[in-house]
Amino acid sequence: MRVTARTYYQDYAKSVNDLHTKLNKSMEQVGSGRKFDEAKEDPIAYYAGKRIENQHTDADAKKSIIDDVKNRLYQQERGALSIQEDMREVNKRVINLSNDPTNANPATVQTFESEFKQRLNSVVNTLNSQYDNFYVYGGNDMTTVPFSLKEDLDGANPSITLTYTHKFPGDEKATELNIKYSYDGTHYKNEFSGKDGNGTALNETDSLKLILSAMREQGKMSTGYGSLRDRSTLIDTYTGGLNMITGLSSDTLKGLSDSDAIARIKGASNGGAVNAQEDSLVNTPVALISKSILTSHNYIKAIESNTNVSTAKERFHKDMSDFINQNDDSESRVSDTYRVLGIKYAALESTQEKLDLTMDTLQAEYSSKLAIDPYDAVVKMYSYQYSYNAAMKVGSNIMQSSLFDFVGR
Repeated sequence: MRVTARTYYQDYAKSVNDLHTKLNKSMEQVGSGRKFDEAKEDPIAYYAGKRIENQHTDADAKKSIIDDVKNRLYQQERGALSIQEDMREVNKRVINLSNDPTNANPATVQTFESEFKQRLNSVVNTLNSQYDNFYVYGGNDMTTVPFSLKEDLDGANPSITLTYTHKFPGDEKATELNIKYSYDGTHYKNEFSGKDGNGTALNETDSLKLILSAMREQGKMSTGYGSLRDRSTLIDTYTGGLNMITGLSSDTLKGLSDSDAIARIKGASNGGAVNAQEDSLVNTPVALISKSILTSHNYIKAIESNTNVSTAKERFHKDMSDFINQNDDSESRVSDTYRVLGIKYAALESTQEKLDLTMDTLQAEYSSKLAIDPYDAVVKMYSYQYSYNAAMKVGSNIMQSSLFDFVGR
């Protein structure tokens, strides 16, 4: 039997191809750090690795979301603190005005009234705070400025109106909801009206229903805290502006019937006795600062026109005393909201730390099942590289031999 150089070369080529395949495989392993690329190599380990990868990706995604959510909560906290500071300053000025011996001078009262207006606008500006691509207290619609003020201090019944413009989920156009604080000469009132997206006027009943709907909106997210199976355990990352100034959370309102929730929101309306502790729209920072402006303005008008001055003065001092009493409780409710936001922020930080630990654990488990030893992989790769280079040199010698040479039996 004769074996030609061609036959010998074919066996050699097969060995070289095997070496080249092993070299490529080792290089891929060094690059990827994985033992297996296909399930058939080790089905159990492969699919266990896939499961770990999915868990790691999920944890990493939640950890990334938490950073954004924490920033949102931080902006909400800052807003609450800013509103609280404005309330404290107005409270100080009200006390100063009440004790000022020149408070019978219209110019003195006018100076304080101007500052009250500035503070009220500051509160509304805070409610219009922006972060990233949405209004912090108005939802995710950047096309709609949520809050605006309108003053009508020289009308028959002086008033200040807070308008909440909100685009409800599924609506193409925004709805306007008005909360009007006014003084009819005897009582302070809060009245509700609005316009839907088509410009159709809304009565008080329909306006309050939509205000309730807006205040029940939530931004619960799966961030690794709580369980998707129980929505109540998830952190609510959204606090609406009306929720902020009343201290009424969306969960609180969801836990009430519509009629009870509306009664709670409306509060002592249209001249009814106001309880300092009631968390309604008649007792918010906006309502109370509006009250300080209205009573100051009415007092100035009475002095300037010399009409019913003693009655106006008596009402002025009573209103300012009521303001101080109600403002303390209103500020406390804003402070409570601030603390709740801080608790949520702390919970997210704790969750983020737990996610970091989970990711480290998953990485270690993944390495034990699918990862290669980097040192062994590199040694193996170079071993195959040297073997392949040596084989190629042998091949060049074989090719130099004539196809007609024989190898002896």
